[in-house]
Amino acid sequence: MQKIAALSALAALAAANTAAAACAYPPEIDVPNGARATKDEMVAANAAVKGYMAQVEEYLACLDREEADLGDAVTDEQKQLHTTRHNTAVDALNAVAARYNEQVQAYKKAGGK
Repeated sequence: MQKIAALSALAALAAANTAAAACAYPPEIDVPNGARATKDEMVAANAAVKGYMAQVEEYLACLDREEADLGDAVTDEQKQLHTTRHNTAVDALNAVAARYNEQVQAYKKAGGK
């Protein structure tokens, strides 16, 4: 269910990005199956999640700059688009973090350290 919500959010984000492509949303990352992953795979996943988080933060900052650059000329529609793009990115980020945390727990349960 979480994956479906994340995919829906990413679809909305892609549509929003088409309308205003100055800020490029980073590609979502793959998270290994913790029950079968090696320590090296989990360490790499941790680094990938941290990198993804930094890229999303830059994307959000870009959105804020984009809206600020419009100044007083910003329309209600543009404000709504900004809010939608921002919220969609945060939702996708939270979904990736939740997926990673689930796999960390699966890794530990499988005996990983």
